[in-house]
Amino acid sequence: MILMTERPQTRERRTWAAYAAAWWAGLFAAVSLYWALGGTIGLDTVGGQIEELARKGEGDVLAWGATVLKVAGVIFALALVQRWGRIFPRGLMLVGGWAGTAVLIVYGGVTVGTELLVVIGVLEPPAGIDWYAFYWHLAVWDPYFVIWGILLGIAVRHYQVDTRQAAIR
Repeated sequence: MILMTERPQTRERRTWAAYAAAWWAGLFAAVSLYWALGGTIGLDTVGGQIEELARKGEGDVLAWGATVLKVAGVIFALALVQRWGRIFPRGLMLVGGWAGTAVLIVYGGVTVGTELLVVIGVLEPPAGIDWYAFYWHLAVWDPYFVIWGILLGIAVRHYQVDTRQAAIR
């Protein structure tokens, strides 16, 4: 809970990350929604089995699942700073927030790290690799998770600090 005696710029400093995390998740949720609705532009940047399934019309469950998870990420990030978010127990918000942060950063970090090892020649790329999709993953799709995780982690930390006094009472 933010004290009313705080200057507005202090509160803004502590809410920017939650809004940025929500915006970031929403941006990529829109892409997933576009693909879930049957759009095909950009599918070649994903590559692999996901692209094949989507082109065959069999990737609906994956696209809708990704959309739902990313929209849930938008809602969670906003719940950290919106009045309606207070309906959720603080402990649940902290556990969920830190778990989500860890999953996003570890998943994105491992994939980007592995891709970088391929680029610098430490690891052999798989036979028949789609280099176009590979570089899209390295530059856009996989760092997306790391950035989202960092923004979410900052937002959760701000939430933790801002709600600490209310939890003590």
